[in-house]
Amino acid sequence: MKNFNSNNFEEKERRWKIIHEFLKNRKLDALIVIGSRYREPLDRYLTNWIPGCTVIFPFEGEPVLLVPMIPEMLTLTSETPENERPWIKDIRPGARGRVIVDVIKEKRIENGNIGVVGLGGLGVDWEGWVPFKTWNRILNSLPNCNFHDVTTDFAELILIKSTSELLNVRKAAQVLEEASIEMLKTVRNGVSELEVYVSIQNILSRNGVFIPKFILRSGPDNISWEDPPWFFGVGSPRIFKPGDIVQAEIFAWSACLEAQVQVSIAIPPVSEVNYRCACLARQAYEEGIKNLKPGKKFIEVVEKMEKVLDQPGVWHLTPLIHSLNPHLCIGPTGVRIEFLANEGNYSKISSGRIRGGDVIIKPGMIFELEPNACIGNHRINIGGTVIVTENGCEPLNKIPTEMRIADE
Repeated sequence: MKNFNSNNFEEKERRWKIIHEFLKNRKLDALIVIGSRYREPLDRYLTNWIPGCTVIFPFEGEPVLLVPMIPEMLTLTSETPENERPWIKDIRPGARGRVIVDVIKEKRIENGNIGVVGLGGLGVDWEGWVPFKTWNRILNSLPNCNFHDVTTDFAELILIKSTSELLNVRKAAQVLEEASIEMLKTVRNGVSELEVYVSIQNILSRNGVFIPKFILRSGPDNISWEDPPWFFGVGSPRIFKPGDIVQAEIFAWSACLEAQVQVSIAIPPVSEVNYRCACLARQAYEEGIKNLKPGKKFIEVVEKMEKVLDQPGVWHLTPLIHSLNPHLCIGPTGVRIEFLANEGNYSKISSGRIRGGDVIIKPGMIFELEPNACIGNHRINIGGTVIVTENGCEPLNKIPTEMRIADE
């Protein structure tokens, strides 16, 4: 399955025009985008190339692309076709403080106003990802430069995707649907977590998508939500038993545009409490689909989904919904976590606030509807990727949007 290449003149012009208007409206002399290869590849929006680089984009003059190391520059050879080359022609090695300072001085903007993407954060990197030494060198070397953190502003600016960008989101979501089907085929009594991981990984690798992370959990009442500990040499893959719930959050990037699914598969017999969690999660999903439409604020959609779970003894661990590409809008986490059984065993746990609540939903935005319902130590998490349309939204996944029952 091929990627839908957005490396065309029209897409470049569209994005660069948006950035020039952004700089003009904010009275900025330049924009520095410090990329993060495995979290928020925001630099790629300006380069259409390998993420994890630094871009210096002046209001006047040509932008500069700084790559972390020389070997990455050497991926460009005389045989590299034009449509596989970065949009930015001035490519230099060393995406570090000293080189950034040199470029700013070269562009004669060392006394100007410069917006910086990466100082503030998004998603799990809420405090940013710029290295201390890099930023310290920049501040000490450019005392007359006024820097402004525009991370969230930039993120909101690029939430709306073009047709070619949405094609890659659709590809990633389609691959994840295939992975969900394969997971449903694999989960059985007596099968191990490793076998499920391999079955999913084979689908993702075969389709050439990038996998930044992988969450897999199992058990009748396992509420944790992280990478399997055996990834890191802690314990061994669990063998499934009757009554287990096997759950995975699967991520896929196509051309650095992300889709996600949250798959929940029950091995009979299914407990009454797990059935109830599954029912509540599905109801919250349906509320999300019904309310995710242009003109609404993100917080309004969150509130409709939260209302389903606002019942005695019911809580949720992870957000019910968040934006994708990038992770700007994120619903609250750990809501009513005081209902967690044995909560007293965990010191200082608390709820996390909503982020991006005032963002207005618009066509072309991408969201992950991932409602999870918890009762005590029981948890069901479902969900898939959704594109906002002119009149509502379009779900891209089906299998992961409700708890499935494994065949015996």
